[in-house]
Parts: sequence; structure tokens; C-alpha cells
Amino acid sequence: MKVTDFEPGDAVRYVPNHAHGDATHKDCENGIVSSRNDKFVFVRYYVRRDGRDAGLQLHAQATDPCDLRKP
Repeated sequence: MKVTDFEPGDAVRYVPNHAHGDATHKDCENGIVSSRNDKFVFVRYYVRRDGRDAGLQLHAQATDPCDLRKP
């Protein structure tokens, strides 16, 4: 996907390279797009507690759009 495929407020799932496209991999993370620039999508990821999403991180993480999926 491209940076322009994402808008602030979009729900996304981060799928790391070592997951080989498997969006159910244990290292995948859910988040919400906060902003974007010409290279990265900035995502506030959910903090996980007891295997569940427990709230959003305060700071967004720059993420390569190729590693993101929309649910």
C-alpha cells in the first residue's frame, strides 16, 4: 500500500516482515493512523494487556505503509 492509501483515523494492522504477510501472526499490532507524510504513516498502536488491546500509545510511530493493512 502507499502512504496516500491512509487517512488520519483509519484503523490499521501492522504486519511485520517476518510474519510473511500473515496478519494473524502474534507480532502483528493494531492501531489508528494519526498522520502521514510523503514517506511514512504515523500510527498510535494499542497497548496490549492480557492478550487484549487496552488503550492507545501516547506517541505515534513512523511506519512503512507497505507493512500496514486495513481491516
